[in-house]
Amino acid sequence: MKQTDEQLLDAIAMLYAQIDPAPADLADGVLARLAVEGLESEYELLVLVDRVDHVAGTRGAAAAQDEATVALEFAGTSLRVLVRISTVDGRRRLDGWVVPAIPLQVFLGSHDDALAGHHRSVEAHEDGRFEFSEPLTGQVRLWLVPQASDDDSAPLAPFVTPPFLV
Repeated sequence: MKQTDEQLLDAIAMLYAQIDPAPADLADGVLARLAVEGLESEYELLVLVDRVDHVAGTRGAAAAQDEATVALEFAGTSLRVLVRISTVDGRRRLDGWVVPAIPLQVFLGSHDDALAGHHRSVEAHEDGRFEFSEPLTGQVRLWLVPQASDDDSAPLAPFVTPPFLV
C-alpha cells in the first residue's frame, strides 16, 4: 500500500516528537521574544520617576555600611514598578512591586542584552511582587512581559526599564 505525502509527513512528525520533543516552554519563549522584538522603538519605555538612596538599620556604622538600600521607581502610562536593591550580609537582593498587580513574567538581564539573552526570570505574585534573591550585578534592565489573563480586558504591551545599577 502506497502512503500519501501527508501520511509520510505525519509519520515523520510523530518520529521527531518521540525522539526529540520540543521543550515545554518553547512556544511561550518564542512568543515573548516576538512580543519584545524591537522593544526600544515599538513599546513604551518606562522612565525613572524617583530614586531614593538610604541606609537601612540602626545598629551602628558597621551595620550601616553592610545594609545599604536603594529604591527606584519607574513609570509608564499604564504601569508603575518600584524596585528595591538591598545588601544584607554582603549579598545583593532585588525586590520589586508592579502596580497594577497583573500576571507578569519578569526578566532580569544585562543592560545591553536583548530579552533572548536574559539571565534570570521570575513570575510576579498576585499582589504584583517579585524578587531576585541573587540578582546579576552591574548595569541591568528589567523586562516585564504581561501574561494572558482570564478577563476580557485588552492585553498590555511588554515594558522594559532603563538600565540601572545593582
